[in-house]
Amino acid sequence: MTAPKVVRLIILFQAIFLLLITYKLLKGSCPDHDYEKNIPTRFIYSPNKFYPAIAIIVEFRAVDHLVAIVHNVNYHIPSTWPIQIFHGKDNEDFIRKSTLAPLIASGKIFLTLMEQFDDRFRTNKLFTDPKFWQLIPGEKILTFQIDSAMCSNSPHKVTDFLKYDFIGAPWDPAWFGPSKDLVGNGGFSLRSRSKILALLELVPYDQQSQEDVWYSLNLRRVNGLIAPVDIAITFAVETVFYDRPLAVHRLPENCTRREQLFKTCPEVKMVATKTCT
Repeated sequence: MTAPKVVRLIILFQAIFLLLITYKLLKGSCPDHDYEKNIPTRFIYSPNKFYPAIAIIVEFRAVDHLVAIVHNVNYHIPSTWPIQIFHGKDNEDFIRKSTLAPLIASGKIFLTLMEQFDDRFRTNKLFTDPKFWQLIPGEKILTFQIDSAMCSNSPHKVTDFLKYDFIGAPWDPAWFGPSKDLVGNGGFSLRSRSKILALLELVPYDQQSQEDVWYSLNLRRVNGLIAPVDIAITFAVETVFYDRPLAVHRLPENCTRREQLFKTCPEVKMVATKTCT
């Protein structure tokens, strides 16, 4: 071996030795991190578990809009909240083959088959049936529909409202005569399962009122805490306007209000109807 090659080998070994010494020194002066151990354990979802909070939707149609809104809600709720989709036989295959499939496989979304219906009376009957609420394995229940969307630019989070037993978008006070503070619309709402079941055990549903109106009028009978209007408008907007709500349920008909919401909550374009006034 020639002298130059010997010199190069010596230099190489010295460099490797210095690197090893440097590594040992750095390792000794820093905490011994095991980064794999520091990765949070993946949350395990199970329909057999009872959760502090859960999101639900009842939808029997095979529409792309359903998939988009479920993704929207999933993005905005805490990762520990599962989503339960009540579906019919006609849209189960559509849901399972959609882009929701990975979330279903992980258990983040689980499906519950129901007998299909398409009228408001049956909706009111379903949402005032104790058996329906007993199918939902969670205490705080975020109920949403495909005409609602959550807003990324809102300063409000769904966890800000967990103290309330019922909160939804406030209704126009002109609709309710002397009752000026009714809250709120059930299409995007947060409810306490225990209070709902307590009320249904105490008082039978009157079979006439919209289910959300009935709960708004009666939940106080079981000491349910209903959000005041000034809080409810930050949770969701329908007819009473606020520019940065957590969510929107059915866009306001006023074109100017819609344009304001399009700027602060672009997601609502997914639920926009073609006409405004």
